[in-house]
Amino acid sequence: MNELASIIIEKVGGIENISFVTHCVTRLRFILVDKEKADTMYLKKLDGVLGVVYGSGQYQIVLGANVLPIFNIIEKEYDINTGDNDNNNYIGKVESVESNEKAKKRLVYYIEKITRFLSSSLTPFITVLYGVGMLKIVLSLLSYFWPSLSNNSTYIMFNLFSETPFYFMPILIAYGSAKTLKSNPIFAITVSAMLLYPNLTSLLEKSGTMTFFGLPVLSASYSNTLLPAIMSTILLAKLEKYFYKIIPPALCTILAPLCILTVALPIVLVVLAPIGIIIGNNVVNIFVWISNITGGISIGLLAAVWPFILMGGMNMLFVAPMTEFLASNGYDNLFRPAWILHNIAEGGACIGVALKTKNKKFRSDAIAAAVSAIVSGVSEPALYGINLRLKRPLIAVMIGGLAGGSIAGFLGARAYALVYSSILSIPVFEDTIIAIIYAIVASFFVSFIIAFILGFDDIEEGLNKINEGNDI
Repeated sequence: MNELASIIIEKVGGIENISFVTHCVTRLRFILVDKEKADTMYLKKLDGVLGVVYGSGQYQIVLGANVLPIFNIIEKEYDINTGDNDNNNYIGKVESVESNEKAKKRLVYYIEKITRFLSSSLTPFITVLYGVGMLKIVLSLLSYFWPSLSNNSTYIMFNLFSETPFYFMPILIAYGSAKTLKSNPIFAITVSAMLLYPNLTSLLEKSGTMTFFGLPVLSASYSNTLLPAIMSTILLAKLEKYFYKIIPPALCTILAPLCILTVALPIVLVVLAPIGIIIGNNVVNIFVWISNITGGISIGLLAAVWPFILMGGMNMLFVAPMTEFLASNGYDNLFRPAWILHNIAEGGACIGVALKTKNKKFRSDAIAAAVSAIVSGVSEPALYGINLRLKRPLIAVMIGGLAGGSIAGFLGARAYALVYSSILSIPVFEDTIIAIIYAIVASFFVSFIIAFILGFDDIEEGLNKINEGNDI
């Protein structure tokens, strides 16, 4: 592991070329001073590296299960800024690297900037949702096998707990956004908590029309909302920076918080929160419209193209609309079904490869990648280590995802909680569980059969890496 970490640091251009490094489940994510200094072709062929991707301003090295041990070595042995000791905030690092005028004129610069901000802001919230999502799975299984448990007070308490993060979503989002912006999270949490304050919501419901400085306040429910919290936190970060700058240090402790909160509240209640509600609803309506236009095939289309979204490093771009979609509708009948079925298709193709190859070591790798994709919900080892590497099995993945996704769409599969994209997550489909089971079976066997029939150029015994194509 130490040797692999050393080679990675060297081949990305050395310590002096690394502005920042963090990680996700399967990837090291570098912010490089100059990505052209990285030896991408060497890294792609390096044993232990499953792939290399550049996306969202990040130089991403796919390591699969080895990512955390390698990251820990880098954090311990090298003097490099890392996500674990900087609150997962790397936006400022990226901006300092890409702040030249030429970069700012590119549309992709702003898209990447927004994507990074949303990804970093939502990370704490998504982590909690995965936890309560898995709790939902356990509760669903228990109530399925022992229906009487659903009336048990302990069961009810756990069930209420699993719903809590969505109700207090603005507060959790505000915390993550404030940490990303390096502003005081207490200001952001306080203003978002005001949007959920029972006395305020009750007052707005009873009066129908309320005004603030003569301006109308929208009567709306802000629980389960995303954008109002993000927009208000950005405002608070700007106000915090401004007032702490202009107010004399001797008076800052008293006057700065007063000015920040007093100025922010009317702007949030009258302008930003209502705009956030409107935009969020329109985002959901757009995806509903797309689903209506494409019919049941919408899930299949997303599952079919998902390998390329992963390869482009653009998967985090979908976190915000997915969260809004699930929070607004109470279920997700597009993103989560598509991602689960993509992973199943990856695993099915790997099993097809395992049965076809004559290389015993590669067969073992293919089976391990299949288990990772299907059971753990981590598809990168299957995508980069097997299917993309052999090329033709990737066609099977696309067709399998399209077949299973289309079945899920036409049968109306719906996920009622945010969970890992794993076969273990099927209980969250609740009343549509049969639909997702049919879709999973179709995705697996279609990709498995096509991968086996199409075949591939087998890997010779003892050959660990092959040329994976052009540079990124």
